[in-house]
Amino acid sequence: MKNLNILILLFLTTYGFSQVTVTTLTSSFKGSGGLSLDEEGNLYIGDFGDFLGIPDPDGLPNDVLKLDTDLNLTQYSTGFIGASGNDFDSNGILYQSDIRDNAIFKIINGVRTFVTSTGISSPVGIVFDSADNFYVCNCGDGSIQKVTPSGTSTQFASGGSFFACPNGITVDENDNLYVSNFSNNKIIKITPAGVTSMIGETDLGNGHLDYDINSRNLYIASYSGNQIYALNIDDFEMVPIAGSGVRGNTDGLGLDATFSTPNGVAVSKTGDSIYVNCAVPLTGAEINPQIIRLITGLTFGIEDQTVDYGQKAYPNPTQNRVTIEANIPSKYDIVSIKLFDILGREIRVLDSLAVISTQFEKTIDISNLDAGTYFYSVYSDARQLFNGKIIKE
Repeated sequence: MKNLNILILLFLTTYGFSQVTVTTLTSSFKGSGGLSLDEEGNLYIGDFGDFLGIPDPDGLPNDVLKLDTDLNLTQYSTGFIGASGNDFDSNGILYQSDIRDNAIFKIINGVRTFVTSTGISSPVGIVFDSADNFYVCNCGDGSIQKVTPSGTSTQFASGGSFFACPNGITVDENDNLYVSNFSNNKIIKITPAGVTSMIGETDLGNGHLDYDINSRNLYIASYSGNQIYALNIDDFEMVPIAGSGVRGNTDGLGLDATFSTPNGVAVSKTGDSIYVNCAVPLTGAEINPQIIRLITGLTFGIEDQTVDYGQKAYPNPTQNRVTIEANIPSKYDIVSIKLFDILGREIRVLDSLAVISTQFEKTIDISNLDAGTYFYSVYSDARQLFNGKIIKE
């Protein structure tokens, strides 16, 4: 499991979106299921099938594919009826759920081996916790199943008020689970003790989701809404970061780009990019072929997240002016401030600002901005020192 050894300062990377950009990486192929990244950055793609709700008409087995870091796409394993969600255990072994076979398999060097079908009902997402227990989204009966390393399978969470075809599942560094529903727009948190709560809602039904420890954001594919959302697990604020909401596969800046029923989501270890698979068809129920899209520009790179610059912004909230103060080391005598809106778009830059005897102070007039939430970042040359949040009333 990942460990968090950073001091979370005001804002820090919670909404660290700079210039979000969407790019298509592959030509079309059959791979409509979940996504997972291994430690080397290779992407593994399940093929759910060509249509939702019915078997593939061709009668052929579906594959798990591997997209390596040079963008070579190869078959990794085969024999599945509906390869949906997947995840790696602590030994780097890929586990794959098969929604139409009501079973979980593990794959070693491309060879799949049956793991369990006990308590498994139309499985989709799968995730491992720090003790190598894995948890499965049972779309079929609206529950979450827990399977221990020894193979004991028990129901971990259920309830119609929370789960409506649970689809995606991920885990944070404290073994809290997060689930996205396919049949409604809810995002659900489950503590290690099994306490269940709703923490957010997208506009429409969801595909998969993944957790980024760097920003403490969940990144969620809104399958029906054709967008990608970020949901912070500390303050539960949710914002769309990519996709206009119109179904399509147009590359470009975050909210100008389009997605066609995005499903799988995999965040890089550095937290600065997300892989998403999207259907090439733009109408109807056919979901293959697919393409892989890459979202970049997600997080700010703080020079040293353990340094507390004593920064503050006041008055905050404000209607007209805000003053930013900080104690900045003497090696940084000139800094700049960049101001971003909540979607990560740069709206103002203030350059060549002097630091006098380690004391920095700058008042900014924001009277012409609309009411809402804004973020600032303070730089010295290319080094980003700290971030902050401003509320405009």
